[in-house]
Amino acid sequence: MMRVILQEDIPSLGVVGDLVHVKDGYARNFLIPKGKAVFASVRSVNELDHQKRLASHRREQATSEARKSKTTIEKLSIAISAKTAPPQLDDEGNPILDTLPKLFGSVTNRDLARVLAEQGIRVDRHRISVDAPIRTVGKFSAKVRLDGAITATLPVWVVPEGVDDIEAAKRDVEAKQQAARDEREAAARAELERQAAMAAAAEAEKAARQAAAQEASKAEPTSEEPTT
Repeated sequence: MMRVILQEDIPSLGVVGDLVHVKDGYARNFLIPKGKAVFASVRSVNELDHQKRLASHRREQATSEARKSKTTIEKLSIAISAKTAPPQLDDEGNPILDTLPKLFGSVTNRDLARVLAEQGIRVDRHRISVDAPIRTVGKFSAKVRLDGAITATLPVWVVPEGVDDIEAAKRDVEAKQQAARDEREAAARAELERQAAMAAAAEAEKAARQAAAQEASKAEPTSEEPTT
């Protein structure tokens, strides 16, 4: 095993400035050549302490830069133009214009890394994640993992390709997305109400059967002992 000091956050291993033990091959073939870690010298306690102080300074710098990047990222108003599929049709073959247009393909973390780079913020795409694949227009948010265990939330709008007024398109897709969300919630409430009504009807029917059975039992003639 080899001791190295991380120069950037490594998932499941540590954060920038940490002193960690890793396999020799992992350190020599990946971490050190990629600049993700430096070898921690063990020739003297003083030298190791010096490396730790440098790492601590590096961690403070990285954390400070990450906080600035977080503020910048969360203030962004990014719109991605994407090619959309034809609108859905109703029973009469007319386009349903108030539904969310679906995309040809999806918006990926690679796309988000590209638009961030266009804003002067370079982030490895593997540090960007979304809760679910982006396959329609609308407003979404992505998590950007920065150094120092700091995470930024990136707001992003996906609008149809070729629109003239981006700001108007952003408002339009966000409104449609909210309408679709409201419709799903209304449908879910209606389904819950339907199930509750069915359960209540079943209970009422059961109670009615039990009452009828009790009445029938009371109405049955009682048998008398024969006299001698």
